[in-house]
Amino acid sequence: MHLGRFNSTESINAVGAFLKTAIIIYESKYGNTEQVAQEIAAGMEEAGKISCTLSKPKDLDPAEVTKFDAILFGCPVHMNRATRGIRGFIKKVGKAGIKRKTGALFETYMGTHNGKAIESMKAVVRNKVPGITLVSEGLSAEVMEMKGPLHEAEALTARDFGRDLGKKLLE
Repeated sequence: MHLGRFNSTESINAVGAFLKTAIIIYESKYGNTEQVAQEIAAGMEEAGKISCTLSKPKDLDPAEVTKFDAILFGCPVHMNRATRGIRGFIKKVGKAGIKRKTGALFETYMGTHNGKAIESMKAVVRNKVPGITLVSEGLSAEVMEMKGPLHEAEALTARDFGRDLGKKLLE
């Protein structure tokens, strides 16, 4: 798992075998969504020859996203939808000419707001980035309080979600 900017040499492992690549782009105010992103990445890498890069939108040029085989977006639910920053970044990615990419969405939420950010991101992806095929309904991870922690089972659920996505990417 790599944090920050993508380096094209990351797609080659120590023996030169090709790896599928995934980027997980997320916003996280208190670290909960970041923890979910890390667990998803770990699960994807456990699935096989997949290299994951994690990045926040502010640290990434949208054109760089085209270099990856899979693109995941995640954020906390904010005002019953995805954060403005992640929605805006998805729109910018749409202008980068994405074609034939695998995608997935995830969110963190409190109370009864599960699914709100996923639906918001899904609408933007479908309207602005038709080159991304969403291969899952998404992952909603519950946070116990505003600043966390995650509900006790959510880290394991996120890792399982990543593993399942990894298997789909390798098919």
